[in-house]
Amino acid sequence: MTLTSTRLVPELQKWFYDFVTNSSVNRYAVPAPVDIDDVYLTPDSFIALLFNDDYDTVTYPQYKYLYKEESISCWPNRVKTRIMIYPTCAKYYVVDEDEGTNLFNLQSNDLTLLDALLSYRDSTALTIIDSGTTSYDSTADILYATYSNLSTSLSKLIFLYLDLVINGNFSNYNNSSLVSNGDVLTTMYEFYVIDKYFEVMTARESDITKFD
Repeated sequence: MTLTSTRLVPELQKWFYDFVTNSSVNRYAVPAPVDIDDVYLTPDSFIALLFNDDYDTVTYPQYKYLYKEESISCWPNRVKTRIMIYPTCAKYYVVDEDEGTNLFNLQSNDLTLLDALLSYRDSTALTIIDSGTTSYDSTADILYATYSNLSTSLSKLIFLYLDLVINGNFSNYNNSSLVSNGDVLTTMYEFYVIDKYFEVMTARESDITKFD
């Protein structure tokens, strides 16, 4: 086995575990990571917003995306036992909007699409309007964007998800090319998006069969 990282972000570990173990497509194809207790999570992290279909926008009307490295004295014992196999490089990161940094290197397009996703999680009233520039109007709940103009893998994946659940459109993803750029976050999130495509298309085929 090749070690790819000894940096642990508890939200990413937990939400991907929950997704894989409840997945329609990936349950037996993708190994689930070790589960992490909810007590160690930040419920309004942008990672929770990405993966949690029941994200609580009333309690958490905003999301957080800045992380800082946590002192080893504050690591959960279960985490410490596992990743301290690599004592010279193991790191544990927690959400911190005051002292944290942009650990996942989120870009402007990413934050705009995350704002739109938050709106969708809140009321599903979001509207997508084709536009050569990317912006989100929070007053009118309108996302102005075009898939081909988005500059990052994460923003493209969020757009694909929103376009699917709002408009039922899957044409932008109707190919065999992956969108993720190989990093852990976008790779995990693409699994989630693929699962949603499967759910929507399966439901559509079921309705056609009933009609026939």
